[in-house]
Amino acid sequence: MAADGLDGSLAAAMRGGRETMDPSGKALADVRSPLLRQIHDYWLEKRGTKLMPARADLDPLDIPRLLPNIILMDVMPADNRLHVRLVGTLVVEMFGADYTGQFLDEIDFGEVREKVLDDYNAAVTAARPLFSDHRFRKLGGHLFDIERVILPLSSDGCQVHMLLALLDFTPRDTRPSAHS
Repeated sequence: MAADGLDGSLAAAMRGGRETMDPSGKALADVRSPLLRQIHDYWLEKRGTKLMPARADLDPLDIPRLLPNIILMDVMPADNRLHVRLVGTLVVEMFGADYTGQFLDEIDFGEVREKVLDDYNAAVTAARPLFSDHRFRKLGGHLFDIERVILPLSSDGCQVHMLLALLDFTPRDTRPSAHS
């Protein structure tokens, strides 16, 4: 056990910054969104010397500006599924539906379905933050870039029991012009 209370290999990986990079290689340094940086900093602060914080360590009153962009999910280890517990108001508005109470694998993500499911499952498996990007076409044809961070939470400090995700939407209006 390392002096900071963490297993030596874990402590070395964390000092090396691996906790800030997803399996596909998007590093914290490549994150453009100040919202993602803010929630990641908050997660790190609440984590302290643990592998990951617990849901009980987080207080929504600390991050009111971020709440509209948040998704909170329960990890269901018995069937290896993710259950959506809470969806922020901006996420609901952007997706046109409130997915609270649904399982992630039952939601229609269109052509990015596999990437979305793989990203959330990778965050559970790796038990560390995962940063990613993808595009999303809203009803009406508006195109958005989504920058996302998925943060693991653990009530026992070892196993991932919940995921906290934050999505930041950037418009890319590429709808065909009525005059085209």
